[in-house]
Formats: sequence, structure tokens, C-alpha cells
Amino acid sequence: MLAINWVQQSGEYRALAYQAFNIAKLSFDKAVENNISNPAVLIDLDETLLDNTPYQAALIGTNSGFDSKTWNQWILAQETRAVPGAVEFIQYINDRGGKVFFISNRNQSSTNDPLNNDLEIATMNNMIDLGFTGVTEGTLLLKGEIVKEIDGKTDTSKKWRMEAVTNGLIDGKEYNAIIFIGDNLNDFSDIDKNNNQVRKEFVDNSREQHGVLVIDDSSFKPAYITLPNPIYGYWENGLYNAEKFNKESIWSLTPSEKFSQRLESLIKWNIQI
Repeated sequence: MLAINWVQQSGEYRALAYQAFNIAKLSFDKAVENNISNPAVLIDLDETLLDNTPYQAALIGTNSGFDSKTWNQWILAQETRAVPGAVEFIQYINDRGGKVFFISNRNQSSTNDPLNNDLEIATMNNMIDLGFTGVTEGTLLLKGEIVKEIDGKTDTSKKWRMEAVTNGLIDGKEYNAIIFIGDNLNDFSDIDKNNNQVRKEFVDNSREQHGVLVIDDSSFKPAYITLPNPIYGYWENGLYNAEKFNKESIWSLTPSEKFSQRLESLIKWNIQI
């Protein structure tokens, strides 16, 4: 509850959101100044451009967590709000010759019918109503649109959609991905989702890119811009060990089992009372 209160009510959250987009503008301007051709921004949607805290708040007191059924209902309601500074940032990039690709793990459809892209349509309409520009079927890349078959299984990772932007698969043009923006490290690269040590090592190893487009002679490394999200994310998965409770998956853990492992994960000082 306090995390949701913070996002919805604090000036500090708004400051961090504005700060992230202001930094991203600087990196985009740097790319233009250095004549990087076909500059593209690859950006996540939920808790990056779109504020879904009313949905999260609705779960409080229900003894229920995220569920695809209620989540799809929320998307179809088209009541998502814009993160502070998000609309203006997208307009800034579009006005200056950049291309924005919205890469989200929202599903296209609430059913298995490939002809029924109701969630995609609702997302597009919601974003356009909020003032976002450049939102089309060609720039909105949702989960399942570009996949790969690996060992007989369908891999829907974002990395295939990211690669499609840079290799010309999307619209025939090979874009240079100069900025990645998200609230999750997996919006930047494919990282072990359930290992926080691996995730922290990724951050340390790419420290020069966080907030900065790195240009060296004729090459560059894209900027990674992170929006704050204290409510949910893959980092939480890294707190849990299902085997401790003889469970096959962390998704089978009860709220009390999760709470006990959250408490154990805290680095605490021994207060003398």
C-alpha cells in the first residue's frame, strides 16, 4: 500500500519520472549531434509510460495478486493514466526525427483468437486519448507478435522484438537503438529473471550506460533509462525460494510464505532497545 501511495501521491516520484525523461532527451540530442542514422527509442509501457496504480490499488484487501483476467479487464477499461513527462517525451522524439517503438508484454488479445486484437486496440486507443503520438500497429509491439521457437517451445522474450527493430524486420528499415527505457532491467536486455545477484551484476557491468549514450569513435552503446517502480517486478521473484516450502514454483507460495522470505531478505541493523 505504501509503495502505491508513494507513486500516486509523492512529489518525489514525479521528480524521478521527469528526471528520467529529461536525461533521455539529452541522450537523444547527443545521437542527433553525432549523426547517428535512423535513431530509435525502445520503450516499455506499463509503469514506464503508463501508470497502472489504480489497478494495483484495487487488489488491496482482496487477498488476490496480479491475475490475467482482472488485468485484461483493466486494459479494456482504457483508464490507464500517463506517467508524468511521458507524453511530452514521446512528442519530443517524434518532432525531432526519431522513431519510438513501444515494446510491451501486454498481450494482443484477451482470447486465443488471432483475429481478435482487443487488448492491442484498447491499448492504442487509451494511449492516443492520453496524447501519445506515433502509436500505430507498426510501432506497438506486444507479447507474441515476434517470437522464436527454441527446443520446441515458443519464446516470447522482448529481445526478439528489439532485434526486429534493428534488423529491419518491422518496416524494412534498420534502426539504431540509441535508448532503452523501462522500469525493469529486462526492458534493456534478457537477464535471469529470478536471480537478483545476476541482475545487480548486469547493472554494475553496464554502469556507464545508465542515463548516458556512450559514443566512441564510430560506435556507440545505448543509454539505459530506468523509471522507478517499487510495486512489482522481476526483482521480487529473486526474493523467493519455492523449495524451502516444498513448492514447485514461486507462484505456488502463499502470502505468508512470501512475507517470511521478504523479511529474511532484509539487511538489518541490530537495534539495542
